[in-house]
Amino acid sequence: MTITSEQQIAIDFFNENQQYVESFGLMNLDREERLLYRKGKSLTAQQVVKSAPKKVEFYTDVERSFIAVAYDKGMNRQTIVKEFQQEFGNAHTASSIGQKVEMCKSIDGTLKNHKNFQFRDTELLEILQDIDSARYVLN
Repeated sequence: MTITSEQQIAIDFFNENQQYVESFGLMNLDREERLLYRKGKSLTAQQVVKSAPKKVEFYTDVERSFIAVAYDKGMNRQTIVKEFQQEFGNAHTASSIGQKVEMCKSIDGTLKNHKNFQFRDTELLEILQDIDSARYVLN
């Protein structure tokens, strides 16, 4: 979005007077200043919306399979996260990938004390059960 000089003046006016207006209200400004303030506020909000990060996409079956196979091979959470990000880049956060690993742990029949994670990814469940249906069971 290209900003004109008039729009930049409005944005600057908004930024300079935001604290004042929050403290004393718009009525203490002249009509022209109120209009300029509102225009600057609107333009600033539009810039924030346009520069907001895009929503992270859902996991693909290839990504889910990567996590499932790595977990089944005995890799720990940190290793899976590291290798996943090397393979697929930063499409998902380390925390998100780690949650998928925790989901795997929560249905792993060899880990009796790790049943506290709510499993929500049915596609991941199907992949894990294809690997070993006796080991990966949703209780």
